[in-house]
Amino acid sequence: MDFWYEVVLLFFGRRGDVNHAAASCAVGNGSDMTVEAIETARTKDGGRPRGRPPPASDDRRRAEIVEIGRLVFLDLGYGRATMGEVAARARISKQTLYRFFLGKAALFAAVVEAHRHAMLDFSTALDRLPVAEALKAIFRVDIDAEADRARHALLEMAFHESVSHPELRDVILRHGVERSRRDLARWLEQRARLEPLAVDDPDLLAGFLMDMVFGASRPPPPPGEVEPLERRRRRIEGCVALFLDGVRPRPPGP
Repeated sequence: MDFWYEVVLLFFGRRGDVNHAAASCAVGNGSDMTVEAIETARTKDGGRPRGRPPPASDDRRRAEIVEIGRLVFLDLGYGRATMGEVAARARISKQTLYRFFLGKAALFAAVVEAHRHAMLDFSTALDRLPVAEALKAIFRVDIDAEADRARHALLEMAFHESVSHPELRDVILRHGVERSRRDLARWLEQRARLEPLAVDDPDLLAGFLMDMVFGASRPPPPPGEVEPLERRRRRIEGCVALFLDGVRPRPPGP
């Protein structure tokens, strides 16, 4: 098994229906506002905004551009996607787009950075949950079929396009896999301060757990389908139980 295939097992999942996933994705993080709508809302009093806009405004605009960029990459593929197309769909000038991102590679890196939160979710109040339940929540044990299909679509596209654009491999690794592993390692280290867990090398252990969940334990579904919810639940619960059995202290022997 070569290194690239190991990355696919770890983070890419198996073949899915990329076009169907792209069609199912909503624009923005739960928002249907366009960049134009945001600008209209900012100037609804009829006057132009004075001075530099607050940082939150730029943050919202950047997040929407990233989401629109993701949809463009899914629709056209990395090779055919252009900054002009992203700017047109976002209803902004190319000059504004380049103010946020120096080029297509930088935009794709931002898309991957945002997308990694669809693979591992640290947004809930995890410290209030038992460690096993917290880990299942991190790995999104209850994700629905459409969301599961959508989160693998970008990675499927990158995998196929990496033949012509090998730089995509490094972007996925640097901004997706490695950062997700560091996030999980940081969480494991923090959790070990709250209860007895043998987390001597959190980065290594985080990699082990991600290998278990996203690697060979995930059976390849037929093309265009996703892993059934109940099967995914049992598989993730088994991976978490096996992992915790290895890091929890054992009682002294007789």
